Amino acid sequence: MNTSGKTVFVTVGSTKFDALVDALVCEDVVETLRDCGFVRMIIQSGNSEVKTIHGASINEGVTTALVHGIQVVVWKFKKSLQDEYEKADLVIGHAGSGTIIEVLRLGKRMIAVPNETLLHNHQAELAEALESLNYLITCSTK
Repeated sequence: MNTSGKTVFVTVGSTKFDALVDALVCEDVVETLRDCGFVRMIIQSGNSEVKTIHGASINEGVTTALVHGIQVVVWKFKKSLQDEYEKADLVIGHAGSGTIIEVLRLGKRMIAVPNETLLHNHQAELAEALESLNYLITCSTK
């Protein structure tokens, strides 16, 4: 894998967040990331359904593909995401409190995307509060 250039790490946590995974492998998003100097996107997909990525290869549950000039690697779970957070130049993830705390403790840039399918939409409240304090950026999958 190319070690120069920037890496974005995407995490959906332990649940299912199809909308986030789908949004991040779309052409517009991938091209924007590429134009910003990103060469790798690592996606922890959890229980999400990952659409077929053209030209992808699958080996021991890990999907890899070159998508519009970015190396995309997709896997479901690991015991710890610490190494992925540390290697990432940007983390895009669900707005779960545990994920946000881990990423911010490392001083990483984060885009938090609340999973609006979860009960009471508590992720949106947390993400919006932290965005108002300039700790992260929040957005939706729409």
